[in-house]
Amino acid sequence: MSAAVPQKVFDDYRVLPDEVLKPGQPRVEKFLQAMRKSLQQKENWTFWLPYILSLDTCMKCGTCAEVCPVYQATGRREIYHPVFRADMLRKIYKRYFTLPGRLFPWLVGAEDLTEEKLDALAESVYRCTICRRCSYVCPVAIDNGVIVREARKILDEIGIAPGELKEKGTRLQLKVGNATGMPTAAFLDMVEFLEDEIEETRGYRIKIPVDKEGAEYLLMHNAGDYLAFAETVMGAAEVMHAAGVDWTLNSPNTGINDAVNYGVFYSDVEFSAVIKAHVETARKLGIKKLVVGECGHAFEALKYLILRLIPPEERPFEVLSILELEDRWLREGRLKVDPQKNPEPVTFHDSCKLGRLGGMFDEPRRILKACCPDFREMTPNREMSLCCGGGSGFAIMEKGGFLKFRMETYGRLKAEQLKATGASIVACACSNCKAQFREIINYHKLPMRYAGVSELLANALVR
Repeated sequence: MSAAVPQKVFDDYRVLPDEVLKPGQPRVEKFLQAMRKSLQQKENWTFWLPYILSLDTCMKCGTCAEVCPVYQATGRREIYHPVFRADMLRKIYKRYFTLPGRLFPWLVGAEDLTEEKLDALAESVYRCTICRRCSYVCPVAIDNGVIVREARKILDEIGIAPGELKEKGTRLQLKVGNATGMPTAAFLDMVEFLEDEIEETRGYRIKIPVDKEGAEYLLMHNAGDYLAFAETVMGAAEVMHAAGVDWTLNSPNTGINDAVNYGVFYSDVEFSAVIKAHVETARKLGIKKLVVGECGHAFEALKYLILRLIPPEERPFEVLSILELEDRWLREGRLKVDPQKNPEPVTFHDSCKLGRLGGMFDEPRRILKACCPDFREMTPNREMSLCCGGGSGFAIMEKGGFLKFRMETYGRLKAEQLKATGASIVACACSNCKAQFREIINYHKLPMRYAGVSELLANALVR
């Protein structure tokens, strides 16, 4: 692999604005200080071991490149090669943090870090959705996705992070209770509106509980769903009602009422602050089970990453995906469905966080096959599912031509995969995926629509 490319190579598709990319500022030393901290186990509690192993070892076999969506979709351009991207950080590591690199840098592929290379690295790590398809096929278990996330963490330490993820993401969520900025009064109005919509479309009215203390289930959605994917929220409410369980939503009055945690994409500091706020909210309400709505990264954060940060005695509640409950209730016979209510052919997208990283493959398929008579698989699927291009925060990042980048790379591959199924509906169980598929369908003019799994299940309910 050749040396790190200049920033200008990425100018057609900018994601990081000029105010955080400031050539000429003395950022190199700050970056090296932050990277030094990332290499210390006591400072890096999430992925230290796979990070160190991935920096130290790579056979350059190219197996990862053959499954990388963005590399394949860009005509196999070197700057999008997974190893090229990882090597941008690996060369810095070798140069400044290994003895051979300090003594004989030219022998081990080590390189000095410059301001120009720092900018190129910053842009490069925001071309990868961290879908981890590459790590799944690596013969020696090198995780280029972990390297990308660690690079993002280091960059955040020196003030380089997309505003959509930080200022308008984790910071707003911690301040208001959700990343949409929706105050309690507006949230309660939205819930009442959803109750009215269910009555108008279904012909019966249900009461959606809010801020009920001691409920068995606290259902927490990606807050953006209330504004962009209300059908998913209504579908989940109908399912909880039909199952006859003790459940509740929560408002910002109780703390965090948004399942998202954008810190997963770029910062352990931000991740920790949000996850602690989630735990405090659940403890305050005294619920028994925290149910994550249709959001992939939120499921990973609350189901798995939380285990590295919050001891069991401090989280006295179980974490479940809405998909797990829906699947269980269908198999128990608690939910009755008529699949003929969803006659259109349906396919399913395996979200990277729910599937490849969370092992959630069978549950959504059992749900969809129970409530849709014509279910069609995409190829490839399950562990080798193609990332849609909405992951790692991409679905909410559009400035500087970045939407076009998403559509012409990841989006183009996914559009081709969708067309091959002949389906009329693509079912998704992740908010970021829905946002990406909304754009893919419009941009590539596909004769289909997207839908949430809970929406399709609710539509098939027999009452």
